[in-house]
Amino acid sequence: MIKSYLDERMLGNEPFLDELSDAKGNVKPHWERIAQMLNSYGPDRMAQTAEDVGQLLKENGVTYNVYDDPSGMNRPWNLDPVPMVFDPANWQEIVAGLKQRAKVLNYILKDIYGERKLIRSGLLPFEMIYNHRGFLRQVDKLQFEGYHQLIQYSADLARGPDGKMWVLHDRTDAPSGVGYTLENRAAMTRVFPDLIRENAVQKISGYYQKLKETISEIAYQDVDDLRIVFLSPGEGNETFFEHAYLASFLGFTLVVGEDLTFKNGYVWLKTIEGLEKVDVIVRRVDDVFCDPLEFLSSSHLGVVGLMEAVRQGKVIVVNPLGTRILENPAIMAFLPKIARQIFSEELILPSVATWWCGQEKEKNYVLNNIENLIIRQIYRNSRHRSVVGRELSPENLQQLKQQIQKHPYLYVGQEIVNFSTTPSFIDNRLEARNAIFRSYVVADTEKEDYYVMPGGLSRSSPVKGFFMVSNQTGGISKDTWVLSDPNVEEEKIKYTSKVLHRTQNILPSRTGEHLFWQGRYLERCAQITRLMRVACKKFNEADVQSEQDPALDMVLIGLTELTGTLPGFNKKKKRQNPTKELLSLAMDEERLGSLAHSIRSFLNNSYTVRDRLSIDTWRILDTISQELNQLKILTPNVWALQNHLDSLVVKLMAFNGLNIDNMTREPTWHLLNLGRFTESAVGQCIMLRSMLAKESDQDHFRSLLEYVLISNESLVTYRYRYRSTLELESVLSLLLQAEDNPRSLIYQVQQVDYHISHLPSVENNHSLNPIRKQLLEAATKLRLADLSKLSEGIGKEHTHKHLVEFLNDVTGHLYAASDMILKQYFSHTESIFSFVKSETVSEL
Repeated sequence: MIKSYLDERMLGNEPFLDELSDAKGNVKPHWERIAQMLNSYGPDRMAQTAEDVGQLLKENGVTYNVYDDPSGMNRPWNLDPVPMVFDPANWQEIVAGLKQRAKVLNYILKDIYGERKLIRSGLLPFEMIYNHRGFLRQVDKLQFEGYHQLIQYSADLARGPDGKMWVLHDRTDAPSGVGYTLENRAAMTRVFPDLIRENAVQKISGYYQKLKETISEIAYQDVDDLRIVFLSPGEGNETFFEHAYLASFLGFTLVVGEDLTFKNGYVWLKTIEGLEKVDVIVRRVDDVFCDPLEFLSSSHLGVVGLMEAVRQGKVIVVNPLGTRILENPAIMAFLPKIARQIFSEELILPSVATWWCGQEKEKNYVLNNIENLIIRQIYRNSRHRSVVGRELSPENLQQLKQQIQKHPYLYVGQEIVNFSTTPSFIDNRLEARNAIFRSYVVADTEKEDYYVMPGGLSRSSPVKGFFMVSNQTGGISKDTWVLSDPNVEEEKIKYTSKVLHRTQNILPSRTGEHLFWQGRYLERCAQITRLMRVACKKFNEADVQSEQDPALDMVLIGLTELTGTLPGFNKKKKRQNPTKELLSLAMDEERLGSLAHSIRSFLNNSYTVRDRLSIDTWRILDTISQELNQLKILTPNVWALQNHLDSLVVKLMAFNGLNIDNMTREPTWHLLNLGRFTESAVGQCIMLRSMLAKESDQDHFRSLLEYVLISNESLVTYRYRYRSTLELESVLSLLLQAEDNPRSLIYQVQQVDYHISHLPSVENNHSLNPIRKQLLEAATKLRLADLSKLSEGIGKEHTHKHLVEFLNDVTGHLYAASDMILKQYFSHTESIFSFVKSETVSEL
């Protein structure tokens, strides 16, 4: 594999710069062991390794959302099994350069929002700063105490034609990718443990410890329960997986803007127990979206009043608001001079050549050479993408020139760097693709310094010769290996000596609501699957020549009532030929109440609370997702459907079993199971009410009782307990009043009450919680129910009127309890966004 890779690289007429080989085509020393491994594996084994890596990431739920992707959200993360490799000597130079750059940017940030010496002295043009949307006047003079203002920093680097690493971009606002970096390393460790050990690849775990320690140190206020939250834009964001993963890994509470509110000068977290004060916000929301009252008024991602809490020193935001000003690419043109005059140093890591058009000479250069440059606006967002001059049509090129002439201070021109290639495993062979590397740097609060992760997130181009590498354009991620030098001691993390207090595991109201509905949809899926499986089995066993089984008719009607897909099987015509309706109920994800829709709702709620779920849980969720995909492409016959239902019910119960065995008995567990047993009790009432509303002839009714027991996993229990023919009164005894039967209605009501009793309550010494009152009434009616009366058939059609009325009564109490649960635990304050005007801030 290596020989063919090198031969192909040497065929070109132009000289090339490659990470693996030198200009003569010789493998570089630090790549030798990896090259030997690639040769020994060969294409077939490497293909299997790539598949194993992909499967690991898929099972672990690692996803990346590509906006407007026709294949949908939550795309599996793509990881190349061939790593990006740095030798120790080169890495030491990179570390020194990154620390230096972080210190320079930290100085600039403090000065811009402080004394502004750089602007007054002319080292930074004021037009370049004040016309950038990242300059937030509202945060002027608001700074952390001490040396560090810039807490987290990332730089995108690539190896330029001179063999040195060049900085392409500075990321300071809310740099992403550090969670994917950890997952990449975990996956590569699974498939290449020996290779990582033999190459003495440096560990990256110290960065995460330092990150957590730094955030805690900055916010340390001698309180026993420091409340740190991780602010995410939400599940629709491209890197939501990372937000959930990092929050869980670091032990911070994952929140979105609607989870927080401002009151009495403080920021509060809306929890199932009420409002909890927030001390620190680690944000992954761009700064202008963080407070719609003071910045972008159309934003629903932030917290109204956040800036006021920051001004009063009541909450700390990391990175601080206003940090995005440092992402202005025009600053790159002025960094060398600032480093020389302020620090008396030359930049170790050069920036890509940059010309800010706010200066006449530089503007003319850009206009005269625009076809050979990348043109960027100084403020990066979805509307202001970078463009390559030579790729524009003459008309578009002329329009761009006119825009630059009109607002020159908003544009920069940057050199198109022909940066190095690295081997990537594509289409079962090694191919040379351009690659960039994202570093991760965090403030070291013990000294006026920064700590650099010995690794990072590398990305290679999906297309040969393509230089605009990003995840949104299909970039392929690579694990980054920094090899150890036995003669150089690695930088060690000193663990804090402070006494750490145990913090309360608080649960945001929104998260709690998703857990509640996750449990409800889990049970809904299970109930629909079991009943649909009975319908399919009996339909497949039916004699084509005989008349439709009246018992099967009632099962089909019960299925319609359970799913709420009226009129459905209530129409006799559909019961006579149920295939089309059954397949629709199973496959149609757009049909409200269908099995596919319920599974999708279950998965969506699971995705939203992914920070609360274990990796093993995600593996089961992945298998359930696969079953949903199979359902949606189902062969149009009931035989195939029955097989899928058999498989699906096992996987749903596996999720339930893992929930019982592994989750700690905290509000997370109680809310999930509260939803599960609430749905189970309601569904049980609906099924019994619809299927047992009236008797047909005795034989068919006994068949129906058997179907009811099967759909409730209680037939074997009935046979051992009663040892008699099926009778309605005995069936009702087992399914309504048997407190030792987990499928009985009384058991489910008791479980709802049990989980409510372990949640924060509003009851006092003199009265019972209103939710538990409803449950007590339901349980009492079940215990006192006269089963012989409920089993009576009234009139010629033997209608079970008393049973239907009784189940309606119990259902009413359950619905009332469910409504109270929603109001008590998931709705603490009204929306804060009603106080914000809806107009948008105009783009610069």
